[in-house]
Amino acid sequence: MPKLNYLILTLLFFYPISITAQNNQPTKQEINKLYNSLDDSTTDQKIKEVEKIIELSKKIDFKDGIGLGNTKLLYIYYHRSDYKKMLEVIKDTEALDLNNNRVITMLYFYKSYVNKAMGIQKEEFQNIKDGLKYAKKIEETDEKHYLTSSLYNRFSIFYDYKKPDSLIYYLKKELEELQQISDKDKKQRSKKHEKIALNNLNIGNFYLGVVKPQRLDLAESYYLKAYNYKTIQPDIFEKLDMPILCGTGRFYLEKHDCKKSIELANEVLRREKYKNNPTYRLFAYMLLADSNEELKHPSDQAKYTLLYAKLNDSLNNAAKKEVGKQFDRLVTEAEAKKNKEHTSSVRILLLIAGCFIILLALSIWIYWKRKNRTVHKKYEELIAKISNEKKELPSKSLKTEDHTESKTSVSITDETTKTLLARLEKFELAEKYLRKDMSLTWMANHFNTNTKYLSEIIKTYRDKSFTNYINGLRIEYITKKLYENPIYREYKINYLAEECGYMTPRVFVAAFKNEYDVTPSYFIEKLKQNEVNTPA
Repeated sequence: MPKLNYLILTLLFFYPISITAQNNQPTKQEINKLYNSLDDSTTDQKIKEVEKIIELSKKIDFKDGIGLGNTKLLYIYYHRSDYKKMLEVIKDTEALDLNNNRVITMLYFYKSYVNKAMGIQKEEFQNIKDGLKYAKKIEETDEKHYLTSSLYNRFSIFYDYKKPDSLIYYLKKELEELQQISDKDKKQRSKKHEKIALNNLNIGNFYLGVVKPQRLDLAESYYLKAYNYKTIQPDIFEKLDMPILCGTGRFYLEKHDCKKSIELANEVLRREKYKNNPTYRLFAYMLLADSNEELKHPSDQAKYTLLYAKLNDSLNNAAKKEVGKQFDRLVTEAEAKKNKEHTSSVRILLLIAGCFIILLALSIWIYWKRKNRTVHKKYEELIAKISNEKKELPSKSLKTEDHTESKTSVSITDETTKTLLARLEKFELAEKYLRKDMSLTWMANHFNTNTKYLSEIIKTYRDKSFTNYINGLRIEYITKKLYENPIYREYKINYLAEECGYMTPRVFVAAFKNEYDVTPSYFIEKLKQNEVNTPA
């Protein structure tokens, strides 16, 4: 039977081509059938197949067929995070000047992702609004509800934790649309229930981690609806088992049902062995470490904290190598054009202004170069520090052990000191310093201690005040992101500030300059100039 299915698909694919060879007129219906026969894979072979169907569409001037093929390519390039290719396909699709609400909706949908990746929030928001307008005009009911739900999901991602009321509003609007999709089409049914399961997780996460104070009572039903797919729709659960198990496990931890949390985390580890997704293994280690800490099982807590730290380091190193492979794609045509135009403008200005301006410009250049020498030296020291960080990790990790016998100016027992230092290390590994509401009081409550003890521990063992300690962690975090992930260099300063926990760009810039004696703009500019030489 599989061989027969393969033969049918093969004949279906080449049948229009044979028609083309005979009378040069494949039909629109045949082209649509070809698109419907494609799966959701994102391989190079799939790109070739889509491009062949697009060529068939061009031969009969079937613009909707070309547009639909372009949306298939956008889907592939989106899952590859190839935003440059996405921009090219978007431009080609816009040039078609289509009147197809489905294709236009999907075009705006993918445009919103590209603008999000580039940090252009205003355009991203407008894209989602425009897409929603066209989605509601789609005649086919299930398609209309499906694409409308996708755009409501994009709204929820856009608002995120910045506007909690808007976030939960659009998550529930998404759920309403999904529930209106019929189950008549098997493929559509699967997508529908996958999205409903994920939507339930997202609403649960909202009540667990966004709304203040937590509403565990409201979160519980949504987590259980997702988890119950294990019984009522095991095929859907098998696809989404990792996020469902991790999310539900975190819920039970917050509910202080640590045994259930450990049970779900261990199930993640069992499944991860054959699914091979280390990101979820990392999350499971974190759940196990936190659960055992609450159960006061120090040996198990230490075991899973160490496993978490080792795996986290391994994933970071792997990501750094992957970034190194992508450097050739970083210099865009837009950047080259901008540099060319800038150079041309400078030359014209010098010719018109004459010798006086040349001398003045030369004087300014000499002054700037002298002033910049010190700043550039700071930049080079920072790059050297980041590059050698891997070598410095062992000595850094020993710092806590070396000081465990030293005494603080405040009387703190050795047992309390060791406990707080262990929690401090876990706090740093979990990147909880990125919270916008971070304060000494919050952190002390989170550590189950008082502000006096915590402040003294940070001062003694991290050699910084609380404020400088948090700023240092945040700035180190965003510096690594900028160094390791080139896409961050395209983001605006206000986005970078928000990413590492600052409420305003001004405070972020001041903290960055105080930490490294260079501004984030200067650091980004120099990284771009030296992209080819940046080590992987």
